[in-house]
Amino acid sequence: MTPLLIPLHGLGARQDLPLPLSWAIAGAVAVLLISFGVLALAWREPRWRGVADGRRLPQLARVADTRSTRLAMAAAGLFVFVWVGMALWFGQDRVTNPVFGFTYVWLWVGLVPVSLLFGAVWRMLNPLRTLLLIGTRLGLPGRGFIPLKGQTWRRLGTYPAAVGLVAFTWLELVQPDNNTLGVLRWWWVAWVVVVLGGGVLFGGRWVAACDPFEAYARLVSRASAWQGVDGRLALVNPLRNLSTSTSPAGTWAVVTALLGGTAFDGFTGTSWWVRAVQSSTIPRPVWGTLGQLAMLVLVGATFALGVRGLGRLRGSRHLDLLAASVIPIVIGYAFAHYLSLLVLEGQRTLINLSDPLGLGWNVFGTAELGIAQLWLDTPAITAVIQLAAIIGGHVVGVLVAHELSVRVLPARRRVLGQVPLLLVMIGYTCGGLLLLFSP
Repeated sequence: MTPLLIPLHGLGARQDLPLPLSWAIAGAVAVLLISFGVLALAWREPRWRGVADGRRLPQLARVADTRSTRLAMAAAGLFVFVWVGMALWFGQDRVTNPVFGFTYVWLWVGLVPVSLLFGAVWRMLNPLRTLLLIGTRLGLPGRGFIPLKGQTWRRLGTYPAAVGLVAFTWLELVQPDNNTLGVLRWWWVAWVVVVLGGGVLFGGRWVAACDPFEAYARLVSRASAWQGVDGRLALVNPLRNLSTSTSPAGTWAVVTALLGGTAFDGFTGTSWWVRAVQSSTIPRPVWGTLGQLAMLVLVGATFALGVRGLGRLRGSRHLDLLAASVIPIVIGYAFAHYLSLLVLEGQRTLINLSDPLGLGWNVFGTAELGIAQLWLDTPAITAVIQLAAIIGGHVVGVLVAHELSVRVLPARRRVLGQVPLLLVMIGYTCGGLLLLFSP
């Protein structure tokens, strides 16, 4: 079968940059250093404490934050789940089957801009959460058949979701024949059984702890300007929200899984990796598995060293706290690597959704639509967007890290104590640019 997905890093190459790669890297490092210097001089005390209050918008809330709206969104999410599930089980095993684009593009990549623009909407759209809620209305115990104590939930955090994110990345980048229905069906079944089955056993909190897509969406939504404040929709300062919102246990593992997975995706597109895998007698899945694990260890270890370098900040609690500074980097990497994929294959998926069974249907009137290239027919524009996404994500990450650091470090170490983490972020910047634009 012809592969469905086009790797985004193939759409922006070294020759598409409007300046030499070495200049781009030097400029990015200079921007980070200057940003840090300005912050060190002008931002010596914590500026944000407590939950962001924001500006309440009662007129918008009367429409967007109502029971009717939540029910409509839940129904929409469940309908799409059933519709795509029909394509999964009864559709044709061809690249025109929309389940592939829905899984690898809409669900995986689309969560980022949706959560960034609209906040924590995936919680309402999540079909597995809706099915679990329906089950409780039909008599299943709300806390599950095996209720867990509050302390257990706090320790569990989002560690199961981090494992799920690693597994999905393995499916996307390593799993042989991952664009065939036979393989994808098993992975969908595993997702439903683990998340929904765990919710039945342990209660609704299991969905937030285990569902990789909900954990991903929640992480990105922390950088959104739309937040719930005291149960009301409000427009907040996203930088303040990133710095003050709660980081559950395992947040560091989630950002490691996401950043490491994206970095590995870029690494598999380099000429060195391609030559090494093609010339080796070791099976490709073994190469992919070891490469993915190595990248996860590299990202996780360097981040832990950066946090440890702050001084007395050790343990997973401080890793989770400082992980908020990596969220903008995760978002920047996602846009840099996958935005063009979302634009092109997202449109193709919309077209294919009108005919899930391959019978010539045009249910939603999209089957005859064409694919708009937008800016993608100008590679230089794509390269500039990728460059800006990576640098912008790191600059915001430095700002959030500075606010968190001056909040927890003693006054005498508020500048020098941040240097190790700054060096880690510079390394992420250089590595990200090299992987994205390497030949």
